[in-house]
Amino acid sequence: MTDYAKAPDTQVEIPEEVVLLTFPARAHTPLIEWEYPEFQSLCPVSERHDQGIVTIQYKPRKKILESKSVRDYLIMWRNKKNWQEYITEEIASLLYKACEPAWLTVTIKWSPRGGIAAKTTSKMGDPHSSF
Repeated sequence: MTDYAKAPDTQVEIPEEVVLLTFPARAHTPLIEWEYPEFQSLCPVSERHDQGIVTIQYKPRKKILESKSVRDYLIMWRNKKNWQEYITEEIASLLYKACEPAWLTVTIKWSPRGGIAAKTTSKMGDPHSSF
């Protein structure tokens, strides 16, 4: 059985040397939504895989994220130890910095583990602007 008493002192990891590519947006930009159904990371205490479906929604301004580079970034999480709640925030923060959209939302619907199904969401920007 996993000892979660050590959870507060657990070290977390994030992907390093991430390269997110962008390309110029046109005057009219669509709302962009992606779904990545194969997301995995590691629980920082038990080191068991957490799995989930990542949904990314954003309204571009001047830059659009290149989808393959985003997918490659999401794959980098596979063997990183981190809390589900932190991961969602890390992904949203990095994507938001890379493309500077009007708004961005990242949601991860986590597969149930230990009888609990979780869904974490991070929102950045103003969803009422430029929509």
